[in-house]
Amino acid sequence: MAAKPITRAAHATIRKAGGEAYVFGQVAEGRTLKAIAEDLGISRQILSTWCNRPQRRDALTRARQEAAGALMDEALAITDNAEEDATALQKVKQQADLRKWLAGRLSPQQWGDTGPGVQVNIGQLHLDALRQVGRVVDVKSEPEGGRED
Repeated sequence: MAAKPITRAAHATIRKAGGEAYVFGQVAEGRTLKAIAEDLGISRQILSTWCNRPQRRDALTRARQEAAGALMDEALAITDNAEEDATALQKVKQQADLRKWLAGRLSPQQWGDTGPGVQVNIGQLHLDALRQVGRVVDVKSEPEGGRED
């Protein structure tokens, strides 16, 4: 157990609240560690250190992946309940976009952007095609002093 009295008291508070089940359940619901710590009356730093201990790190990762779905649910609810005022719509868009971005970071396999799987370098393809028809002279094969015309 921790040697510091504040840390010991915070750990006791976490245990009384339900320990891992409570904390990681709250994380899975999309709540931040800061909000959970405030509810418990402890510092965010102590809670973060507690959550990131080696024996709890996997549970925290799983809870954050689950939180991605909760954030997407919130984004949908925010947009569904939007008013038609232009200022309100801009705020709603920002709130929904932030939650989508967070969901993509917390669970990229499920909510991340899927970009193109193939990259094509058109410039290189063009040069290769010109070389095949003999229109481009390879710089390495030119005599010193440049090309002679």
